[in-house]
Amino acid sequence: MQKKHNMLYYIALAGAVFFWSSAFIVSKAALVGMGPITLSTVRILICFFVLLPFSVKRGFTFRSLFRRNSFFYGVFGYGGNLILLTLGLTECSAGASAISHGLFPVFMLFFGYLLLSEKVTINKAVGIIFSIVGVVIASIGDLTLNTGSTLKGILLVVISVFSWAYYSVFAKKTAGNLDTLVLTELCFGTAAICTIPLAICEILWVGLPNPDHITIICILHLSLMSGVFATLLWNFSVKKVSTAVSGIYFNLLPVIGLAFAVAFGEQTSLLQITGCIFVLVGVLITTIGSVNDSMQ
Repeated sequence: MQKKHNMLYYIALAGAVFFWSSAFIVSKAALVGMGPITLSTVRILICFFVLLPFSVKRGFTFRSLFRRNSFFYGVFGYGGNLILLTLGLTECSAGASAISHGLFPVFMLFFGYLLLSEKVTINKAVGIIFSIVGVVIASIGDLTLNTGSTLKGILLVVISVFSWAYYSVFAKKTAGNLDTLVLTELCFGTAAICTIPLAICEILWVGLPNPDHITIICILHLSLMSGVFATLLWNFSVKKVSTAVSGIYFNLLPVIGLAFAVAFGEQTSLLQITGCIFVLVGVLITTIGSVNDSMQ
């Protein structure tokens, strides 16, 4: 029974990564009809109100939004990550953005060591090196293509990955006994509090958005599937699974995300494919290390 319950955590991780993988190409489409900060804020608000009636039944209160940890969940978690990622996508291809997420396990292991005193084994270190090399190679490959990517855009995406890694480890440390629905609603709620003023400023600067029906469909997909559903799956599993293992699963995102981008017509290069191979090798090495550690 315990083994079956543990498998649910891994299935949840895989599900979250799959839905996030599609978000890069869908976000690029949504940005045609809406500014990046406004798009992020609308997504957050939809997520918050969809989950609100369910989270209230599990103990969520509006007062809990104004606690210190709650703001950390919103600022470094869904809010900060989403704003930085969406801004990055304005100057970065969906493929390059997906590949940049290969750095997530590196940041997870760093924060796991810093906040949770988790060990960094030789296998994990070698896997990290392969992941970093893969991301660098693939990013160079994207910059050589005529995709509109810039170094600034890629760096914004990398910082967004850094932010989500910190949130994931911080939530593991501080929210172990918190209901998954409540934790997720705290992420959405505090993120909304922080991003609404920024969205108002963007609207005053560039004008009201004018989304067409394609943009609306993209927003709904991003909010419900990549937002509510994927975040619930991630929060359900990240509290119970080690940072190394969750990082491994997340590292499949660059490969799946690049596949989505290519399927929807984005260019790819041999360097990008080579980078993804390095990322996959890093996943394999780290996986072997984690399995060996669990058997000792």
